[in-house]
Amino acid sequence: MKKIIALAVALVFALPVLSQANTLKFPKEDPLFSVTFSSDWKAEITDAGIISAQPKGGGYAISIFPVVSKNAKGAIDETVVEVEKRFQSIKPSEPVEFKTSNGISCLERDFTAKDKGSDRALAIVAFSPDKKNYFALFQAGTPEADKKYTPDVVEIVKSIKVLKGSDDDDE
Repeated sequence: MKKIIALAVALVFALPVLSQANTLKFPKEDPLFSVTFSSDWKAEITDAGIISAQPKGGGYAISIFPVVSKNAKGAIDETVVEVEKRFQSIKPSEPVEFKTSNGISCLERDFTAKDKGSDRALAIVAFSPDKKNYFALFQAGTPEADKKYTPDVVEIVKSIKVLKGSDDDDE
């Protein structure tokens, strides 16, 4: 699982050529939720089994991937271990809990960091569509790109919908 998280973090910065933006069902083999990206974003499920997405303007990217942890705090902590391998001078904010209009409980933690000396704004949003399987949405970019694309990411998170009649409530 650590390899998936490491790959997800790496893919955020690899900025691969992605398919046309749309609604993706995830995980691909046994979908638990859907997430929608506007036409201004390119998104795909990679061969590694993660969602990789970026706005067409570039300089910013997100990945959504499964984690081993069985709670939101653990999902963030698990992702941070991999983030620490890639970034320097990481400074976290306090985690914030929220629930989307689709009933998905989320835990978000924002960070500032350096990547090869350049400032980065990072965030991890942890959620579970079924209270059993947890996922992390990792977002990263320059502080300027973060300001520009945060409203888009808010809409992406709000678009997450549970499939298969699963339900989610507070931990």
